[in-house]
Amino acid sequence: MNENTERLLGLIQKFQAEDLSLDVAIELRRLSAEFTNICGEAVEQKMDQFYKTK
Repeated sequence: MNENTERLLGLIQKFQAEDLSLDVAIELRRLSAEFTNICGEAVEQKMDQFYKTK
């Protein structure tokens, strides 16, 4: 995941500075979705833990 996170950050910086090619934009979208899914799973786990302790 660390490698993908670094790649995602690099693409975000590139996106802020210039227009992206279609291939690069697709890669940015894919990595962004992957990161969102990973974060979402982590949040769900934390919420489950929180509500189980109450």
